[in-house]
Amino acid sequence: MKTYRGWLGLLTALVFPTAQALDTQLLDKTETTEIPESRVPVFGQSLFQGAFKDQPFSGFNPAYRITVGDQINLQLWGAYSFSATLPVDPQGNIFVPEVGPVHVAGVENGGLNEFVLRHVKRVFKNNVRAYANLEASQPVKVFVTGYVNNPGLYTGFSSDSILYYLDSAGGIDRKSGSFIDVQVLRGEKLQEKVNLYNFLVKGTMPALQLRNGDAIVVGPRHGAVSIEGAVQQPAQIEFIGPYTQLGEMLLVSKPDPQANFARITQVIDEQQQASYLPLSEAFTTPLYPGARVELVRDNDIKTISVRVTGELDGPAAHVLPYGATLDDLLTLLQYRDNADRDAIQLYRQSVADRQKAALDRSLDALEMEALTRQPITNLDQVSQKDNAAMIQNFISKARRAEPRGQVVLANNPKAGAMLLEDGDELVVPLRASTISVVGEVIFPTSLVFNERNTLKDYIALAGGFANNANEEELVVLHLDGTISRVDDSDFGRKSKRILRPGDEIMVMPKIQASELQVTKDVTEILYRIAVGTAAVLSF
Repeated sequence: MKTYRGWLGLLTALVFPTAQALDTQLLDKTETTEIPESRVPVFGQSLFQGAFKDQPFSGFNPAYRITVGDQINLQLWGAYSFSATLPVDPQGNIFVPEVGPVHVAGVENGGLNEFVLRHVKRVFKNNVRAYANLEASQPVKVFVTGYVNNPGLYTGFSSDSILYYLDSAGGIDRKSGSFIDVQVLRGEKLQEKVNLYNFLVKGTMPALQLRNGDAIVVGPRHGAVSIEGAVQQPAQIEFIGPYTQLGEMLLVSKPDPQANFARITQVIDEQQQASYLPLSEAFTTPLYPGARVELVRDNDIKTISVRVTGELDGPAAHVLPYGATLDDLLTLLQYRDNADRDAIQLYRQSVADRQKAALDRSLDALEMEALTRQPITNLDQVSQKDNAAMIQNFISKARRAEPRGQVVLANNPKAGAMLLEDGDELVVPLRASTISVVGEVIFPTSLVFNERNTLKDYIALAGGFANNANEEELVVLHLDGTISRVDDSDFGRKSKRILRPGDEIMVMPKIQASELQVTKDVTEILYRIAVGTAAVLSF
């Protein structure tokens, strides 16, 4: 299994005279360590606050169809005069004097006057005019049930919208009711399926006439995702199906024009996962029920996500408030029995970038030194040419080294107050029982730790020094990221201060350059690479 190593623990006088041993900042105050329950409002929850039930719909649109129980105001004048309000009887007729029953049920309101006049003309050929209009629609009683706050039987008119009846029932339960799955039933037959998001976003509502005994049934809430941050309307948005995409959700919760990144936290396969993506990439990211999305501007981050791996149970990532500390994270971890809590490792991309930049500067300086030194004699010229070729080969290999960016936490009482950064990775290693020997030995290997063994014993168990080994000094890279440099006078000592389970004994190569300054520069770079990447680069 790959073991994470770091290189910030090397004493600053040895490798980085101006570097800090611990990349840390102090918090002015302690913030909460728990991810708060989403306080984002449910999309549509403000819809039902009494505005619909207090204002029943008294006007009649042209598409309204006359039904049993409606009241028709009819006036006839000319050769024959008549004025009355006529009910639509159970057969769907109104009775017009001298004309007889006229079947108006199903006639659209916009065509009612012409329809009645046509029937009147069949009896009164000339000199009689008619005017008919709908005076009142039928009173009805409608059941409202399902996931509403006050299920019951409510009185209204057949022309009233279902919003009137839902509002009369106290509205949809915002925690358990669905705003996208509202059904209108007539007996056992589905009359209409209503998605209230269409009304909330577009203002459209299906034309629907209710009858006595109809039932409005609000279904259970489907999956939902929370959208917040740089959006015009933060909301918990409901969807139907196993998953949705951010692009679809943003049709409802419009993004801020300056939003350019999305932080997504969701549970997938029982593991909490977090990602931070450019908004253009996040549009098509699958979002599962319970996902939380925060749209951010470049400098408007409210939360950070930290990956955690190793001997832990629980989520693989934690989302914390911006400004959270290492201690805040550690209180959330669920350690396994074999976890080594004293060797926790923290890796940070910004630290790795700085380390890489420092290494590149050293390589640039080495290259300049090797290529610009002026030879004094012809022998120097030949020697310099060989050295330059050797150094160029070394530089080419060294530039491929990628430091891991470990922030060393050991032996620092202020480590817990260090501010975490977005993208940090925390590793809790398994309690180790082996020692590794790497670098310039005959058989690089891992051996069972024995506190009675010395450094010399472990070197011997690895086959002894290779021909190119530096036999005067060893580097011991400890599991917690700290480093010990041990000279040959201590190779035979049995000291727990030198060796611990999980250590790597690193045997460095001997520098073959003839120029003192080049030897010094190469040595420094070799140590940087060794402790930064947990690998020994041959020279």
